[in-house]
Amino acid sequence: MEAGVRAVWLQPGSFDDEGLEFARREFEAGIGGDGGRGGEGWCVLVDGDSGLRAAGRERGGEVAGQGEGKL
Repeated sequence: MEAGVRAVWLQPGSFDDEGLEFARREFEAGIGGDGGRGGEGWCVLVDGDSGLRAAGRERGGEVAGQGEGKL
């Protein structure tokens, strides 16, 4: 992406199917949709670390760009 944004997290209720498809197509990682532990979809507060792992954004036991694996 021109702005250097490589990944996006779409909170439950903040997107439609078209927005989710765009995020997954245009970014290295687009997290959103069904999944996570909260029952409503991937929530950054509830599922942050596991969502990043699922999207392949974790490196060496540490979540990329987040210091000791914490959001």
